[in-house]
This record gives sequence, C-alpha cells and structure tokens, in this order.
Amino acid sequence: AVMSTMSGIYDVLNMFETVAIFDESIKDIQPFSVQIVSETREPVDLASGLPFQTHASIRDIARTDIIIAPAVLFGADGWKKGRYPELVDWISGQYEKGAMLCSACSGIFLLAETGLFDGVDSSVHWGLQGAFRTAFPNVPINPEKVLVVSGSRSELITSGASNTWHDLVLYIIARHAGASAAQSVAKLFALQWHRDGLAHYMPFTPEREH
Repeated sequence: AVMSTMSGIYDVLNMFETVAIFDESIKDIQPFSVQIVSETREPVDLASGLPFQTHASIRDIARTDIIIAPAVLFGADGWKKGRYPELVDWISGQYEKGAMLCSACSGIFLLAETGLFDGVDSSVHWGLQGAFRTAFPNVPINPEKVLVVSGSRSELITSGASNTWHDLVLYIIARHAGASAAQSVAKLFALQWHRDGLAHYMPFTPEREH
C-alpha cells in the first residue's frame, strides 16, 4: 500500500497557479508536469484503503526528468525483493536517460532494487533502518538525516521519516524553479523545513556502564 505522501507531493507540485494568486512573482512559473504512474495504470491503494487513480502506465512514459518513489507500507515480514521487476527496470532505464531519482521515507526500498544506490549515502525512516540494512546491506543509510543528496550530478535524493517529504518537495522546487518559488510554496502550504535533523525523534538507549 502507498502512503498519503504521494497525494501530498502531487498536490504541491501541481499547485503553482494557486500559489501565484498569493505571489505574483511566480505567476508565469509552471515548472512541473506531474503524473502518477504504475505498472498497470490501475488505481493504487493508499495505506488507508482509499484507491488513488493513476494517470498512466510506465509503458506509456518513454522519458521523464524526475521519478519520486512515495512512501510504501509493507508487512512485518519486511520488504519482498523482486516483486516489481518491470518497474525496477523502467526506473533504471529512466536513470540511464538522465532522470533524477527521489524517494520519500520508505520509497528508497523500491529504488534500491535498481542497484544504483549501492555505496551511495541515503536516508530512510528511522523505524525501518534495520529492515533496510537487512534487505540492502550495500547501501549506506543515514536515518538521522532529513534529506540526503548524492550522486555525481546530485541525482539520487532520499528523505527520511514521514513529513520530511516537505523537505524533498521544497528541494525539488528550489532546484528547478528557484529558492523564492520554494519559499512561496512553503508559506502557502505551511510546509516545514526540518533544519534540526531527525536525531531527537529517534529512540536512544544509553550504553550500560561497565
């Protein structure tokens, strides 16, 4: 099941006309054309059970500049590798064509199956760090970090726990539409920059005295 981060990211990236009502300086900016895609073009279920309509199948998308893997929910038995071979191959192919790969929270599990994150600093929800390290031991994970930008052209971008998708989407906006546009979007939607990191959210067990 997909978490509601997908709808949040989609809404924010598609609302520049609304933002322009409050900030005329970006009235002519429409930097993104966003689609929700899946393997089959069938609706995907959010974690709440609410179906979410997709716009296209990956077979319909020959080229894209940005791929964002939203947070996904999986069972106690962990992430099952190899379930989405066609999707993983499509992501790898788009990367080879120059696409930037981004993940929100647990979306890194899907992206990591491409092998493109092996040896690449990344982030994930702190509660999933154990499951991630088990599934992908070759990917250095930094769950205490809000946003990790890696790759030779800063093309591999991962965000950490839950609402750090705010930081991800604002980073994407700033990178492609400018810092002022990102500030305007943050102000309108009350999106939060998690400047202090995630370390204080993570469980901590002090070392035993010897």
